[in-house]
Amino acid sequence: MTIGRTTLSHQVAQAIIEEIAERGLRAGDEIPAEGEMAERYGVNRLVVREAIRTLMARGVLISSQGKRARVATPSPVVLEQILTFRLSQASLDRQDLLETRSMIETELARRAARRVADGLGSVAATQEALAAMRAANGEPEAFITADLSFHQAIADLAGSGLLTFLLTAMHGVLLEERRASYRGRARRGAAQEATVEAHQRILDAIAKGDPGRAAEAMTEHLAETGLDLGL
Repeated sequence: MTIGRTTLSHQVAQAIIEEIAERGLRAGDEIPAEGEMAERYGVNRLVVREAIRTLMARGVLISSQGKRARVATPSPVVLEQILTFRLSQASLDRQDLLETRSMIETELARRAARRVADGLGSVAATQEALAAMRAANGEPEAFITADLSFHQAIADLAGSGLLTFLLTAMHGVLLEERRASYRGRARRGAAQEATVEAHQRILDAIAKGDPGRAAEAMTEHLAETGLDLGL
């Protein structure tokens, strides 16, 4: 395959991604040598090198001195950076963010409960995070950190790679959302204990292996979050 002359490095980067998929390369596998790819795509080595740098910046490839570039372990960092930037530029609507979060986390809670019911997982990490929330009540940052850990534990328990990946990529924007929610709850005079109890209801439903109730409890909790955010 010969690459056209416009935006060469971009086209080569896309060709490398396609080749990774076609060859079934996994994290840690080496991609072909620069010279081999330059000949195959009809470009010079500098173009290939720039394409590799582009893919390294995206988190697709990793490289070390004197060695071929290798396929990186999939990371949500790049997507997280994009979402955080959009939020900072006021181009990410908080209502849309909360609705997206609700769709993802409601399904994760449902799947987590289903896995518990099937004997495929434990709620131990979720219980630990909830205990940390109780212990941190009155300490905003510690409380928020424990809150994030609670929801991440549910995602891990759910065993859904893509949904968990998306939730992890939202970590930065959700951290800011939780800070805003914490402040909003205080302004409207709602007790932080109510948030802890909402999480307890989610945990109880998952621990009982009740997918429907787990999803419902998560939906109710996020509706309260919307009130805290003034949505």
